[in-house]
Amino acid sequence: MYSQFSLYVMDGGYEQRVGIKFCFKVGLSVTETLVLVQKTYGNEALSRSNVFSWYSTFRDRRELVEDEERGGGGPKST
Repeated sequence: MYSQFSLYVMDGGYEQRVGIKFCFKVGLSVTETLVLVQKTYGNEALSRSNVFSWYSTFRDRRELVEDEERGGGGPKST
């Protein structure tokens, strides 16, 4: 199913997070999402742990894709 979707290379981490949120909303698994991010962004893709962390963040009903100010912990966009 996920082969029908593609993520567009735009602006680094922010756009990847938007893509991760989209994949979550259409029902793709986190593994399918990771594959798409890696295929689309290649060497510029977020790390596996970041993709899993952002996916988990959206699963926990957080809607924003921007990084929050943080003193440590939480998803990072690198």
